[in-house]
This record gives sequence, structure tokens and C-alpha cells, in this order.
Amino acid sequence: MNIPAPCCATCGSHAVVKSGHNSSGTQQYLCKACGAHRVLVAKSPATDPERKTMVLRAVEVERLGLRAAERVFGVTRQTIARWLEKKPKLSRR
Repeated sequence: MNIPAPCCATCGSHAVVKSGHNSSGTQQYLCKACGAHRVLVAKSPATDPERKTMVLRAVEVERLGLRAAERVFGVTRQTIARWLEKKPKLSRR
């Protein structure tokens, strides 16, 4: 039974080693190539790219407020606001 080697989400390197646990007890890893220190697979459904796209579409295109989006999708408004800040702005031309 072959288990695939873990891969860094930041740089894609396979030079990843275990590096302790976070406050919730989840195993963290350290990438020796780029120095990233994090959990390899997030458990939160809010980090799913398809779900993120759906939430951002509802907020931007359908003009759903942050508090309403928080209630409907179960993602905190602070997270939605952070996603909006990181997303590139669309030009109006």
C-alpha cells in the first residue's frame, strides 16, 4: 500500500517534514524548500475553492450583504471580507 508523499501547498515541493501540532491538535508540517509551516489539508468546508467562488459571486454579483452571506453560507463575514480584499478588482471599462 503506497501512500503518496505530502506536497507543500505554497511551492509544490515534496521536501515536507512533520513539525508539531497546532492548538486544535492537528498535525502541522514544515516545508524545507520555502519554509512554510502549516497544516497540509484544511478541514474547513469554507476553504473549498468552489464554495469560495459561490460565496463571492453571491456577494459581488447578486449584491448579497456580508451578514446575509454569513447566515446563508455559514462562513464568517470577516473571512468573506478578507477574500474580497485579496481578490483582484474588476475594471469598469
